[in-house]
Amino acid sequence: MMKSTTKMASALVGLFALAAPAFAQAPELTELEAAGKVVFEEEIGCIECHGELAKGDVGIGPNIQGQTIEYIQLQMQTNEMMMFDATDEQLAAVEAYLAYLKANNS
Repeated sequence: MMKSTTKMASALVGLFALAAPAFAQAPELTELEAAGKVVFEEEIGCIECHGELAKGDVGIGPNIQGQTIEYIQLQMQTNEMMMFDATDEQLAAVEAYLAYLKANNS
């Protein structure tokens, strides 16, 4: 009984060692990405329609991970749900944050 328990424990340790890279943390946000996260979550509130990871999983807005300033500006001009004011600095920060999300949470 003790021998099989030891084998099972060894197998589990090996499995967790193989899975460890999958649980690796995403890199820390740059200053611009962190600013974009604040704009996304608090200042403009993109999170309400696009979800925490900008995947569109709340059923309102689409997945916008990796989208560019140009895309955001076009939507602001043509989509009445997105008629809000944003500075170029805010948009650049959101673009950086959306790129971070795409690279680390796809």
